[in-house]
Amino acid sequence: MAKQDDNVRLANEVRAELRRNAFLDPLAVQVFADNGVVTLTGSVDSELTRQAAEDAARLIVGVTDVRNELTLMGPESSARSDQDLENEVRAQIASDPTLEQPERFHVRARFGHVYISGIAESEEERESLILAAQRVPGVEGVEDRTELRVPIIEGP
Repeated sequence: MAKQDDNVRLANEVRAELRRNAFLDPLAVQVFADNGVVTLTGSVDSELTRQAAEDAARLIVGVTDVRNELTLMGPESSARSDQDLENEVRAQIASDPTLEQPERFHVRARFGHVYISGIAESEEERESLILAAQRVPGVEGVEDRTELRVPIIEGP
């Protein structure tokens, strides 16, 4: 229970530090702590603000590392809409000559991260899917949720 209390205390102290910083909107930043590692999530309007939040978190005694997962969503952002990313990743998959029946795969995007699901028939097919998604500008990460099912070819 003491570990959980430490995590709560640390997260609360980071939140308080964020509130003290005039450049930050503390409601836009979510704070999670786990054994000294603080994770910042949410969206901010500039790289300066993103870095200010990380710097503020590092000021707190007991913070051993900061995982800054804040997304740029303001004028400096090169972020594309989830729908744009999904459409372009689908187009990349459809145009890849190594992928047969591209409609077998489902694509979802959330804040620059693409999730691909469906049934892959080989490791090479899985790799082609991931590479197709990574070629799309604005894709920050790809999570492979495909299932591997190698077809059985029966002899004569």
